[in-house]
Amino acid sequence: MNRSVLSEVFHSTTLRVFPGTLVVAVSWRHPSRGPVDCPAHRLVGAHVRRAGVTTDHRPLHDGDLRDDLTAPPTTVVAVSYEKPEGGHCGIALAARSEDTAALQLAHRQIESWKAVLRTRRVLHVAPRTAKSTVNGPRPRSTPVPPQSSSNSPSSWQTCGCPARVGCPSAENVQLSLRRFLDRGDEVVVVGVPAGGRGAGATWSKGALREGAGWVVTPQQAETLAVVDPDRLAFVVAPGAVVSEAAAVLKVLRRRFPRLRGQHPREWCYTMDDLHTATGSLLAQSDVLLVTGRGISPAVRVAVTYAARTGVRVFDITALDRLRPEDIDAATITVLDAEDDGREYRGVTRALDGLGPTNHVWRHVSTSTAAPRSTRTLTVP
Repeated sequence: MNRSVLSEVFHSTTLRVFPGTLVVAVSWRHPSRGPVDCPAHRLVGAHVRRAGVTTDHRPLHDGDLRDDLTAPPTTVVAVSYEKPEGGHCGIALAARSEDTAALQLAHRQIESWKAVLRTRRVLHVAPRTAKSTVNGPRPRSTPVPPQSSSNSPSSWQTCGCPARVGCPSAENVQLSLRRFLDRGDEVVVVGVPAGGRGAGATWSKGALREGAGWVVTPQQAETLAVVDPDRLAFVVAPGAVVSEAAAVLKVLRRRFPRLRGQHPREWCYTMDDLHTATGSLLAQSDVLLVTGRGISPAVRVAVTYAARTGVRVFDITALDRLRPEDIDAATITVLDAEDDGREYRGVTRALDGLGPTNHVWRHVSTSTAAPRSTRTLTVP
């Protein structure tokens, strides 16, 4: 791909540009390569505006690079490359030739983005839509939720599922907790809800008010002291990572053989699936881009994983926050943290214009079987 990159300067007497303005090409026509698409034009334009220069996004037509003495001369600074499937992509900025400041900015922009043009893999956690069973206590399949959120906590349930998905896991946990306490059992909550046990974890506060204790790690399970070992019960916190909860339960079952607990079909696997999906993607990634200002379960999981493994993380709250050095990598994971996905779409579109890009979507979905119906045979 790098062998096909051409960085060039053209002159035009037909392309009209206002003083103090940079024209950002939406597309343009190379004299020999032909049509050149510019998927990264909004990204480049955002950086130009951040530098204090007005932008004008428009296509550069066939006649714009031909001589015509009726217009002031214009300089076009451009870079282009060949796509593996055919055709060309690139970036082009045009300014009045006498506008030294604008031209210098155009050259700097082209050179900075040219330096990071390369073939990339862009990895995504794929959104799914969950469907609930008609009579079952929880959805038959708990898929990885969409990578969208907002600053409103109502966008997500305690278990990590989107609010629009009919997942009854939090309600089921509360019912089981109440049932065990009414029997006189000592109850422990295993794991941590998707939102943690901080100020925003309303379910956690409610569970504590019910009188239950917490066991989060196998080490805590090893040292747990109970009043009556024969009357210990457990529930799994909605949004707990099931694989982590299972490690805790293994210790509890060994220490307390008469342990009773919540039925496994009531557990929610969303956070377990998110850990699997994001962990597998970030294990292959050089960079994590979090787009938008929201805080979704997927983002929380990914940022935690990245901090533990050393993957670089960049928060792209606006398109002009994405810098060339942020994407100087061969494999990038992009997560959406906004309800409308505007910044997410802008970033992925820009990446398509900064070198041949392969988008990879990771689907992880754990399903549980619906309860089997019981038939009664009547003998005449």
